[in-house]
Amino acid sequence: MSKYEVSTLKKGLQILDLLQEETFLTLTEITKALDLNKTTAFRLLSTLEDMNYIIKKDKYYTWNDEKFRMDGSEQPIDWTVLQTPYQLGVSEAEGVYIGVLEGTDVVMKQMMKPPFKEPHHPEIGDRSPSHISALGKVILANVVPTEQQEAFSKLSFNQATDNTFVDMEMFSHHLEVIKQQGFALDDEERFNGVRCIAAPVFHEDRVIAAVAIAGPIDRMKKTLLRGLTNQVIAVSKEMTKELNIRY
Repeated sequence: MSKYEVSTLKKGLQILDLLQEETFLTLTEITKALDLNKTTAFRLLSTLEDMNYIIKKDKYYTWNDEKFRMDGSEQPIDWTVLQTPYQLGVSEAEGVYIGVLEGTDVVMKQMMKPPFKEPHHPEIGDRSPSHISALGKVILANVVPTEQQEAFSKLSFNQATDNTFVDMEMFSHHLEVIKQQGFALDDEERFNGVRCIAAPVFHEDRVIAAVAIAGPIDRMKKTLLRGLTNQVIAVSKEMTKELNIRY
């Protein structure tokens, strides 16, 4: 230890370093990670929060990016750092996808395949018409009516398989059901032999993305869909919570 070291300052900076690495942590997690006394940790966190270096959301502390951002730009979402999608992939051993709506297309922002140790980069950035996938349908079902109508006016409703929706009126009713039930099913609508279940992800009460699990129909059997659907919905809610803590 340097004779010039200020231990309290060092501990405060260690907290900032930790929150940069882990993004959001509870008081208990911080005390364990840095071997701090709980009272000391609380005082340090309160000081950092008062000075706007960190933010407390619910029971979590997170780095305040606005404090260090010079240009005032909005922080982009890094979909690859979210933890809950990995948990879904590992638990179900199927591919997990995160997509966002851009115009009338779904753009893949994250894709994970076994062994779920890192993103599957080759498919990140892929685009597809929103009406042919569970991801696209569940986002369209939850956007505000004006956005939905604008999308309808531009969708070509091209058919990918025999199961793809090609009638706008029927598709509109289908989206109403999706919104009420909280999930969308793609039953061989984009690819023959593939089923997909998706649920919406929200940020500040606005749908911004969807998370999905997809796999061959011989593994994602109809008898398993209820359980899989519950898993996807649970993960979408955890992702919503994680996003609202991080951003």
